[in-house]
Amino acid sequence: MSVQVQVTSIDRQKMQFNVEAIDGSRVILKRAFNFKTETKKHIESVINKELKTFNKPSYGGIEIVFMCPVGVFS
Repeated sequence: MSVQVQVTSIDRQKMQFNVEAIDGSRVILKRAFNFKTETKKHIESVINKELKTFNKPSYGGIEIVFMCPVGVFS
């Protein structure tokens, strides 16, 4: 079973997005990350870079889910 990483909100003023990592029914991480450009590709890149610990076979990889709109044209 993979770790589900949910992007719960984006603060455009602070250039940050909030993430919750969920393993089964357990929240294992809640954290804000900074971004430079508000695109899904860039945000996924930041998540993969920062949460590479969870992207290992012992955790089953990660699944990124956007719970809020990203960018103007997303």
